[in-house]
Amino acid sequence: TLGSIANTKYALAGNPYASTIDFDNITLTNIAVTTSVWDDANSDWKTWNKTSQSGDLSGGLIAPYQGFWVQAISSTTGTITIETGDKSGTGTFYKITDDDNRGSISLKATTDNFVSESYLSFYSEGTTELDDGDSKKLLPFQASSRVVIMSVLDGQPLKINSFPYENSVALMLPIDVMLLTLDETNYVTEAGEVTLSWNLDQLPDHISMTLTDNITGTETYLDYESEYAFTTEPKGSFSATYDGPIGTYPVVGESRFTLNVTYGALGQNDDATLPSD
Repeated sequence: TLGSIANTKYALAGNPYASTIDFDNITLTNIAVTTSVWDDANSDWKTWNKTSQSGDLSGGLIAPYQGFWVQAISSTTGTITIETGDKSGTGTFYKITDDDNRGSISLKATTDNFVSESYLSFYSEGTTELDDGDSKKLLPFQASSRVVIMSVLDGQPLKINSFPYENSVALMLPIDVMLLTLDETNYVTEAGEVTLSWNLDQLPDHISMTLTDNITGTETYLDYESEYAFTTEPKGSFSATYDGPIGTYPVVGESRFTLNVTYGALGQNDDATLPSD
């Protein structure tokens, strides 16, 4: 047990076992449902959200003796408890879910040297507001030049953004991409060539998306294209330093893209089991 984590503060926990544990099984009390692991090889974070079941931390699996960060979210102190039953077992682990009303999409920004990903998740309990299914976009431990992609909701930069599985109206989601260089203790936004790509394999059939470039006005239908190349624009700088062990990105100026998410009608035959491909 790791306890006495003050409200809004981050704490570094660790897998105490010589086998993989599943973050989804760990007991959390007054703790956010997001965990982040620092990937030193790529100088960036691996993140998992147990509510929206999204992220790039391999299904929430935490390697033997791996350190991972959690954040307290209550006026009282937070606690996590790891038990032997939280082990995921041996061999390859494939996470399954009993909830068919679930899907996701990943967005990837790529340059010659850098890669950054962001995730959108759709499930029955998801909302259009900030909620447990959302995960913040964290600043790196080690400041260095990089490309960054994030969605923005209510002025908050997010790596994982969750939404309803069904909705009566279309959603307009700001998506920002920045190419950053480090100037002493500041990140400076620069112009550079970036390719934006996406993976729709897990996107529910009744949801479609259109990406609008707010600079050029170009519209891209994600169902018909696999990537979009563009040039980032300079829009100022911000500090690369922050208080505490972990910091979040600021929202700098206007977002480069708007993602239009349109919901269609669900199929009437819930018993049909036709292949999608």
